[in-house]
Amino acid sequence: MNAFKGLLRKDIKISIGYFYTIMIFMVIAFAAGWIFSNYYDTRMLVGVISFALIIAHVIYLPGSLLTSLNMEGKTQLWLHNPQSSAKLLLSKLTACSLLSVCSTILITIITIISIASLAEFNEMFSTGDIVMIAVAIWVLSFYISIWVLFYWTVYHSIARVQALKKLRWLVLIAIWYLWEMLTGLFGKISFVQALKDKWMLNIGNVFHMETGANSFQASFEMMDISIFVLAGYCLTAILLFWLSSWALDKKVEV
Repeated sequence: MNAFKGLLRKDIKISIGYFYTIMIFMVIAFAAGWIFSNYYDTRMLVGVISFALIIAHVIYLPGSLLTSLNMEGKTQLWLHNPQSSAKLLLSKLTACSLLSVCSTILITIITIISIASLAEFNEMFSTGDIVMIAVAIWVLSFYISIWVLFYWTVYHSIARVQALKKLRWLVLIAIWYLWEMLTGLFGKISFVQALKDKWMLNIGNVFHMETGANSFQASFEMMDISIFVLAGYCLTAILLFWLSSWALDKKVEV
């Protein structure tokens, strides 16, 4: 446990620069929003920017994780680290996740405060709706991050095979295409379709937003999601993490 705590502290230090960069970007975005809202005499622009920043957080965690992995890869210290590959990867994923949660909470609070006095927004959704949007965006970003982790380890693993070293991007594209094809075929099986329709979970309102030059429209629609599909995503994430750890165990050339 102490070894993992040490890894976690180290990975937080590596990722904190990315976190500060995002904070600076959000400050600049809000400052620009206030300036333009005053110039055009419409405070609604601040609310639009707030929501845009929440949605943009879908790429925060994957970007932070990829940056941390690349920084680690340049030092090549992983090749000599006595800790298991699962601990090394889990530490990075945990560190980036903690910082992304902090950023998501911050932007959510700012969004709630910034639109509290805007009747246009208050008529469309509540504080609970905003929180649910932020949670959904973060969960999606976490799932994407697992794929980033997997692709990163596969990309560097292929470097050990001279015949494929210059074709690594094609291999990654082929993996993605093969996965999409297999999941598509699997989803068409009648038994699987029956399972997807049997266990449904109501997740409440799903957010839709449309913006125009002089307009802003948002709405929520009731939506059900299959528990079988959710379980599939969870199992996929676990499998990808295990494969990533296995690849790193082979002393990946980074």
